[in-house]
Amino acid sequence: MQSCQKFVLIASPRTGSQALNRHLNQYDGMVMHGEVFNPGFVGLRYDHHEKMNLPRERVDLRDAEPERFVARIFDDPSARFIGFHIFPDQTRPAILPVLEDESVKKLWLVRNPIASFVSLLEAEASGVWTVHASDPVTADSPRKKVHFDIDRFNAYLRELNLFRAKIRSVLFETRQPFFPIHYSDIGDPLVGNAIIAYLGGSQRLDHFETEILKPPQPPFVDRIENYWEFVTYFRAASTDDLYAFG
Repeated sequence: MQSCQKFVLIASPRTGSQALNRHLNQYDGMVMHGEVFNPGFVGLRYDHHEKMNLPRERVDLRDAEPERFVARIFDDPSARFIGFHIFPDQTRPAILPVLEDESVKKLWLVRNPIASFVSLLEAEASGVWTVHASDPVTADSPRKKVHFDIDRFNAYLRELNLFRAKIRSVLFETRQPFFPIHYSDIGDPLVGNAIIAYLGGSQRLDHFETEILKPPQPPFVDRIENYWEFVTYFRAASTDDLYAFG
């Protein structure tokens, strides 16, 4: 019997982690959970809440023994690959041993923080966080523009960069590699196949069944109501600031 390969997906909000999750779960033997340490819910894969006797809303049970909770996630003899997401606001002491453990492979999903932040504002304004293939098409409905709050963006970027710095520090000190993934590549089965190969698998898919859509994004001028303030701010940004945008 093949041993199970443990892994984590390092990501942040609005980077396409849910879509990537659905794609990777289409590979044989894959059990990929979501945001298991989300403050508002326990993001196990849909079929594992009953299996682990842990309802989605019972964050109290999770938080009572977080180390034991992580151990239970990785203790699944029926799986070939087991992983979950790590987000900036969900790090805690129970995560550090996972990051330091060289036997737990790391995937790192990134997206331009400006695009992620605008997407976050749009999701908050519309209440639509995920677009499914079964959702009715509303292309004729005008997109509501959002206000780009510069102070909030700076706070968002500081938190994101602090999270990235902590992760890099741990991986550098323990001399661990990671598999980089960009938002634009999450729907490419060649990238999915490469991830599976990195985790030690051999299965190859030539397409993904698409449940979560990644709608085409209009230019920022059509999405941001204070667009010229937005442009002026970034024109004045220093080289160091631009580097931080990643």
